[in-house]
Amino acid sequence: MPWLVDSDVEAAYGFARSIGAPRTEEELACRVLQALAELVPADVLTWDRVELATGAVRHTALPEGAEPDGAFEAVVGDAAGHPLLAAHAAGRRPALRLSDVVERGVLTHDELYGEFLHASGVEYEIAIGVRTGRGEAVVAGLGRSERAFSERDRDVLDIVRARLEGALRTTEARRRLARALAGEPRPDTAVVVLDRDGEIQLSSPGAARWLIEHFGVGEHPGWLPAAVAEWLALPPRPPLVSEREGRRLTVRLLPGDPHVLLLEETVACFRMDVLGRLGLTARESEVLSAAAAVADEAELACELFLSLHAVRERLARLEAKLGVQTARDAVALALRESV
Repeated sequence: MPWLVDSDVEAAYGFARSIGAPRTEEELACRVLQALAELVPADVLTWDRVELATGAVRHTALPEGAEPDGAFEAVVGDAAGHPLLAAHAAGRRPALRLSDVVERGVLTHDELYGEFLHASGVEYEIAIGVRTGRGEAVVAGLGRSERAFSERDRDVLDIVRARLEGALRTTEARRRLARALAGEPRPDTAVVVLDRDGEIQLSSPGAARWLIEHFGVGEHPGWLPAAVAEWLALPPRPPLVSEREGRRLTVRLLPGDPHVLLLEETVACFRMDVLGRLGLTARESEVLSAAAAVADEAELACELFLSLHAVRERLARLEAKLGVQTARDAVALALRESV
């Protein structure tokens, strides 16, 4: 990256350390925006969570009061109403400046500029977008009144983007961990608590069985299987994934005191006799199997070559037949029966 000096690169790679280990997305958003402003000075910072299927946006701006009350909802509304949100919602992209997606002469004659950006003191804007893995994108934006964002700014944010995606997924994993430890276990989630020597101190139901099924038995009681211990010993420790007989186990390390392993198992297919015993037709079994692999309804529609409306109708009928509230619950039920 020719625009960056060593100090820029070092600061960008240190982004993950600077935001620490937030436990909620609200805390993460606040820390991320503060850290971004230190890397790339800005007057206004925004955090937008975009639902990819509908374009609906949950919008936050800092500092408080930087934008006129109600202006975002009135002028922007959804992702299609802002070129940067629309671009990042459409697919994975590098950092984008507003000038990359709309000519300034065109922008200044648009309501978005006159009633929202200019009114907020934003003449220049840049944003990065990441996927959450739950059918949503998070777009972090920086705006300022003077001086356009440079190639240096864009390169710094491109380094940060991958680290932001990892931080989002880790925060979501911590949320699921908190639910599990609070007594809300799910059939697809298990927890292993490690002591200071990396040995198993405590594990929730299912954890030991999953580790043995996917990685084998530890050398001694209380030891992790060799493959897991080797993964744990080698930073940066991306999620460890194992696929076995139609089951996919993902192991994530959540550092802390003590360290915790979050285990999540999904299925690519179910036992057909189980689906028949549950009273599902061949088409309903196909929908359920697809829902086990794809959580987002829009992606599920593409997978099944159906409209979004048709997918929602089929899921609703499937949930009613199985007596559950959500597709995730339907998958969990079939998983339990397939064990």
